[in-house]
Amino acid sequence: MVKSLEHSSEREEGSAILELALVLPLLLLLLAGAVDLGRAYFAAIEVQSAAQAGALYGSQYPTDTAGMVNAAMQNAQDITSILQTPSATYGCECYDGTPIACGATSDSCPNTGNLVYYVTVTTAANYKPLLPWPGIPSSIVLTGKATMRAAY
Repeated sequence: MVKSLEHSSEREEGSAILELALVLPLLLLLLAGAVDLGRAYFAAIEVQSAAQAGALYGSQYPTDTAGMVNAAMQNAQDITSILQTPSATYGCECYDGTPIACGATSDSCPNTGNLVYYVTVTTAANYKPLLPWPGIPSSIVLTGKATMRAAY
């Protein structure tokens, strides 16, 4: 009986290595997917944060679109290699959302009499995953947009 137990343990010696060899590629693929997803999420947060930084600058200096673009670029230092040039605009509208020229007076707004100045900054980045994943494009455009009221 002792001899049969020794014989069965010899057969099971290599099974742990075989199991590891079969499971390890799957675990590495899962790890690569988690890293890729984390990188994409980080880039998406940076793109949105850059848009918000540009809009925050624009809320103080609404006609300085070059300054808004510069503020957005400065905020996205970690993703400058994939960040496209941001766009910045400013405009005016009545309190109820009716568009109006910025040189108008608040009396030009029907019913409300309130004129609102705003700035909008839009950012985009072209993210490329580390590995070609099935069902996911080889390049993903991440966008961010922020609109704030300007101080006048």
